[in-house]
Amino acid sequence: MSMRILYFTDGAGIDLLGIRESLVRIPEVITSLRKGQEQARYVDLMQVMSLPDDEFCQVPSVLRTLLINLIQRGLHQRWTNRDHRADLILRRINHRSFAEIKTEVLNFLKSKKCESTQVKTTDLHLMHFFSSVEITIIGPGYDQIEMWLRREVSALTDVKVLIKDVIAADPQLDWFWPQVSEAVTQELPLI
Repeated sequence: MSMRILYFTDGAGIDLLGIRESLVRIPEVITSLRKGQEQARYVDLMQVMSLPDDEFCQVPSVLRTLLINLIQRGLHQRWTNRDHRADLILRRINHRSFAEIKTEVLNFLKSKKCESTQVKTTDLHLMHFFSSVEITIIGPGYDQIEMWLRREVSALTDVKVLIKDVIAADPQLDWFWPQVSEAVTQELPLI
């Protein structure tokens, strides 16, 4: 049994055309963008997603944030469609600082440890019954919190910590990252 933490990054990967082009091939992302089109009446979101990188950099931050939220909503929908659930959901956008996210994660893990020592052993939700802590990243892209989560959760628990990217972990999306990383690594370092 594993504990699941779902982390929504700041979506920095959206700045790269190769990633945007691949994202619009995912059915749940397309659906989310179409639903979100109502919020952006005077802009074609699919057209914005296909802009070259130099033009996309000039997209207003409000529109960029809307696109990131819609993409993440679609990726989250795909993840939940596979019958997943999360014990803790973190969204980078909901925290002002790295310290706030750290505090929330540490408090959550400490509360789970306290629960495990106070509850009788017949309860299967005890911390020592967890075989792993699975942290799923919903981007696109990574940030420094992903690395911190890997280190900190490993230090606080005596269970295996698995970090998964929601796209890379989906067997039906095995085409996504290899194609994108080939194009991206020729131009830029890993996101």
